[in-house]
Amino acid sequence: MRTFRLYDFDGNRYNLTSKDHLFFYGVDGLGFNQEAKFQRIEDRFALLESYIRQGKVTGTIKFWQPDAELQYFNFAQFCQNQPIMMDYNNNYGTYSRRGIITEIKRSDGNGTPLEIEIEFSATTPWFKTISEYNEGQITGGKVYDYTYDYTYSESVINTVSIDSDSYQSSPVRLVIFGEAVNPSWRHYINNILVSSGQINGTVLANNRLIIDTTTIPYSIKQFDALGNLISDMYQQSDFSTNRFVRFGHGTNTVTFSADNTNVLNVGVEAEIEYATI
Repeated sequence: MRTFRLYDFDGNRYNLTSKDHLFFYGVDGLGFNQEAKFQRIEDRFALLESYIRQGKVTGTIKFWQPDAELQYFNFAQFCQNQPIMMDYNNNYGTYSRRGIITEIKRSDGNGTPLEIEIEFSATTPWFKTISEYNEGQITGGKVYDYTYDYTYSESVINTVSIDSDSYQSSPVRLVIFGEAVNPSWRHYINNILVSSGQINGTVLANNRLIIDTTTIPYSIKQFDALGNLISDMYQQSDFSTNRFVRFGHGTNTVTFSADNTNVLNVGVEAEIEYATI
């Protein structure tokens, strides 16, 4: 059975397919709409520009009696703590997209059950999160208190590889744990070098550097073990390089290095994007 969940700005979860309270049905907008511009040349047309239009997910929510009014009120309050992330789970996995609730349409609530129509305007395509880490070596049992879950992969030292089955360009976070002096990275797609970057500076011990294309604007920042921002290191990046990484279709491999060590603790968190699911 497919299910839908919403997450508010604070990370609180709201299940839209709880049959004893409410149910989300008549869902539309899981596909995509492609914008395309062409130039006519005789009887042929040259493609000038093509991009996916902003997505909107719509549907109807049915609130069950006897506490339908209270359920509706709680849901409406939840939706105002924006932005919102929507999860869609089917037989093939869980996919997410970020956005905001742009409309809740409610008519008179005298009927049974109470129903509303909602509109979710997406700010991202659908994506699937894949995280891989390579600690390089055991660090004496030290435990880091991070705010996200991850697992370590078995791979070549200072290297992380993730396969993407999507033909969309996908954003990623590169993570380099300190201590690392003048850390650098190189991104390959199917063994072909496509981008590289470097920071002229030091990632302090127990801190981590995150090179992030999952947010707008893109960023290069250093955080402590609790996730507190230590410094914005964008201006310390090597502007002669691409710096920022986005994954393409196939095997994406990122290699890392630093001046002070041959072994780094590194990771990659990819948001593999899809036009439709």
